[in-house]
Amino acid sequence: MPLPLNALEWVALAYLALLWIGYGRYAKYRACREDSKPSLSRSLRWHREAWARRLLSREMRMTDAGLLASQERVVGFFASTTLLLLAAVLTALTISEQIAELTSHIPFTQGQSAAQIEAKLALLLLILIYAFFKVTWSLRQYGFAAVVMGSAPQPTEELTPEQTQAFVENLARLMDSAGHDNNSCLRAYYFALSVVCWLAGTLPFVVTATIIVFVLYNREFGSTAVRGIQGSYIAPP
Repeated sequence: MPLPLNALEWVALAYLALLWIGYGRYAKYRACREDSKPSLSRSLRWHREAWARRLLSREMRMTDAGLLASQERVVGFFASTTLLLLAAVLTALTISEQIAELTSHIPFTQGQSAAQIEAKLALLLLILIYAFFKVTWSLRQYGFAAVVMGSAPQPTEELTPEQTQAFVENLARLMDSAGHDNNSCLRAYYFALSVVCWLAGTLPFVVTATIIVFVLYNREFGSTAVRGIQGSYIAPP
């Protein structure tokens, strides 16, 4: 049985994997560096640690609970959206022949068989499944963070500096891990867009995947939002 993808499409698929894995490793590397270069993940980690430390000095923590609940709602929205997208892709798999016929009429695109369309939709399905696992684990971790936040000692309780630092680091690490998994889900969404463009041909797929990397890089390391988050950090006393 012949493979549904030709040699050029396999090269394009390898290019997508290289971009995705390479960018993820680079983003992690930048997040772990201790320098002044902007990094969304590192800047948010600073703020999470400051939040956890200042939380211990507040008696009334409704605002903290509300902020965490708001984050859970946002992540929950992406979880439900991913399920809807999975249902849409599964439906599209049943009409692959019609999609192949439709894409053949798009200008400057190459003709594709139903088997090629099915292979690309299957890849899109796998990306969305990956995103679903990431976003649901992120949602659970925010729930765990809510439990840890609820168990936070009151300001009247005597804590050693070591106990305070341990609480701050572990709560920040938990929220940081939840944020990273949510970010992985969003990154999967972006690269899924390039697979959608692949239905129109290999060239649109490669161009879109490359543009997506530049967009992600700008938003995580060069955007006004990142500079604002980094610049607004004030270390707790």
